[in-house]
Amino acid sequence: TIYCTLDSETVGGASAPTGMYNLGCTIHDKYGNIFATCSMLVMEHYDEIRNDDYAKKNFHLYQEMIASGIVTCVATESEAVEVLRQLARMYNVKYIQAYNSGFDFVKTECSDLLDEFQFVDLYLMALQTITHQKGYARFCRENGFKSRSGKSCATSAESVYAYITNNPDYEEEHTAFADALIEMAIFVKCYSLHKK
Repeated sequence: TIYCTLDSETVGGASAPTGMYNLGCTIHDKYGNIFATCSMLVMEHYDEIRNDDYAKKNFHLYQEMIASGIVTCVATESEAVEVLRQLARMYNVKYIQAYNSGFDFVKTECSDLLDEFQFVDLYLMALQTITHQKGYARFCRENGFKSRSGKSCATSAESVYAYITNNPDYEEEHTAFADALIEMAIFVKCYSLHKK
């Protein structure tokens, strides 16, 4: 079975997204063997990155990606999603998944992929297999990983990845491809712990 783990970044952030400017994915099996990757910048929103409160902190990273040739530039969101769709078809992907799926598949055009591929919610998978472990709660308390309210442990991709790699200093990059890689690692860990 082949999976596609994706992540997206938008102008306006999670609260009021107005356009996807970065889409990344990794195509892999349940053990984390990677068959293909994709990292795209959407040029119709590229110029907006430097003026967006959330996005501008990573603008220099995108400039570096373009200069080094490690990112593909596409014209529109629709084109980026279509590139990902064709790549997924080429590798016979069965499942398409994301950690923040309520964002990636509701707030962006990635929702168009759900008419063809089965969906996995990695956040729910992590809740069922990782975040309820006693060791996870202890790790979060010892390292200050708290929910936004401060009343419980964080359950973000950042905190879960920090836990499974035993790296309390880990900070999520918040670029689509880098985040897709850590989400894939979370999936692999979840799968290894999963009981039917």
